[in-house]
Amino acid sequence: MAEQSGSPHSGNGMSEITTVNDAAERMLADLDLSDLTKETYRHGLNALVRYLHLQSGDDAAADELAPCPLTCIQEETLYGLDRWLREAYPDPRQPARVAASESTRTSRTYLVAARRLMNWLDLHDLLPTGISYDRMRRRIDQGRGQRRQSYRRRRTDPQATRVLTHYLRQPLPEKKGPRRLGLLRNRALMATLYDTGMRISEALALTREDVLDGRLDRLRLTITKNGKPRTVFLSDESRRLIRAYVAEREDSPYAPLFVSHGRDAGKAITAAHAWHLVKQAARAEGLFENTSPHSLRHRRAQDLLDEGMPLEWVATLLGHEHPDTTRIVYAFETDERMLGDMVATYGKRPSEATGSPAPAASYDASGAEEDDAERQ
Repeated sequence: MAEQSGSPHSGNGMSEITTVNDAAERMLADLDLSDLTKETYRHGLNALVRYLHLQSGDDAAADELAPCPLTCIQEETLYGLDRWLREAYPDPRQPARVAASESTRTSRTYLVAARRLMNWLDLHDLLPTGISYDRMRRRIDQGRGQRRQSYRRRRTDPQATRVLTHYLRQPLPEKKGPRRLGLLRNRALMATLYDTGMRISEALALTREDVLDGRLDRLRLTITKNGKPRTVFLSDESRRLIRAYVAEREDSPYAPLFVSHGRDAGKAITAAHAWHLVKQAARAEGLFENTSPHSLRHRRAQDLLDEGMPLEWVATLLGHEHPDTTRIVYAFETDERMLGDMVATYGKRPSEATGSPAPAASYDASGAEEDDAERQ
């Protein structure tokens, strides 16, 4: 952290601020804002604390909003927070079209709160050494400019379904309580996300009644991204996991399907909570760092396409209005594999095309030995 000695602020209690949590409360006390705006900012700054803990791999601290040292702040913090907020903070309890705009508004407001905090820390010489708000701001603006240039297709880990395996492998606590309920919920949620190919906001909008406590094999989704209802399907395994989960709950049959069993007990878990659960499992399983709840939707689409399901039907299942969207976002890996198979089947080797004999095997071995020697 930047040195406080000799700072013009060292006599007004600033030197006692060592955590993001303390800095957030001090800044909010200094700002001339309405109580409602301050409360909204506080939610945004809590999201910042949660994000910083998740970045350091401390899931428990993220869940408890434990004190986060100022030294956790890096030049990439605002840029990373911006991306995380866009993925982690939609509100599944809002109607589809409202949810999209509210989600964007919420993430922007939270980011504004984080930016104001970083600026405040910079003005009071509290940012870690070598970090300035100006560079952090330029980095986030640069990242947004890159996103506007083109759509970047992100590959998902082919083993993304191991987030479900992770929770299935964990032994179920014998004693009934929050830990047991939480594990049962995580199993049911991960299976449902993969099985149906639903977006996380769609899954978290479900109620127990929607699935008849796991007795329905198909669901008619009404809260969707584009506002158009569609049907998704649940396998026997997913229904069994849902039944096992709700059987141990004592709430209303009209309650949200996936609820918190901690601080906000009984309320639908947020997308940020689901994101955290997937990230936790992905790290434990050694999966690629971009694994998220959406990875299960991507993996489901990829698996269906690989098994030969027509593109148009996969698009219908996912809720895409145009199959071209499915092809651009999900089908390119399948297309690449099919193209590779075609080339391997029909293409000639260089030696066959030229009519020249292939190099002798001894030459290949020699070349390989030379390559090995160079690498050593």
